[in-house]
Amino acid sequence: MTSPDDPTLPPEEPPFEDALTEPEETGDAPATTTEELVESSVPAGEPAAPRATADPIVAPPAAVAMTGRVPASAPIRPDLLGRQEPLYRDCQGYRLRMEPADLARLRELPGSRGLTDEEIGENFFTAQAERIAASVAGDVPSGAELRVVVDPYSRQAFVALENRIRGILSF
Repeated sequence: MTSPDDPTLPPEEPPFEDALTEPEETGDAPATTTEELVESSVPAGEPAAPRATADPIVAPPAAVAMTGRVPASAPIRPDLLGRQEPLYRDCQGYRLRMEPADLARLRELPGSRGLTDEEIGENFFTAQAERIAASVAGDVPSGAELRVVVDPYSRQAFVALENRIRGILSF
């Protein structure tokens, strides 16, 4: 037989009280409310915070999502506006073009912190335009407009003529 004090037996009552029920008062100590605890924590000589009312105070939301068109009265921050037109560079008879979405991808490259998309694109073209033009020199006729798409994670530039990739360049 086992004794009632055996630690391997499950207890007869649950180990945790339901958090939604009020604890029973034993009569030994007076019940303390949350308001009394707050008032007792205020140092002497300082005014206590106003008592809480029965209605809880609901805080406003931290952010509100808006979809659709932005109203004309919304403030516009020019430092956050994306570039709306492509960036062009002429090199070795080719016209290289980067679309705004391609320029935004350049933000992932090292050394781009604090620069605008245009500055990052200009720096990229300064460093890579000669190599890009040389990579398609025998394959694409001179005077063509080439789109340059950059993948900053693989560190590759894709050179496209119309809808065909004509060259891939690692940088």
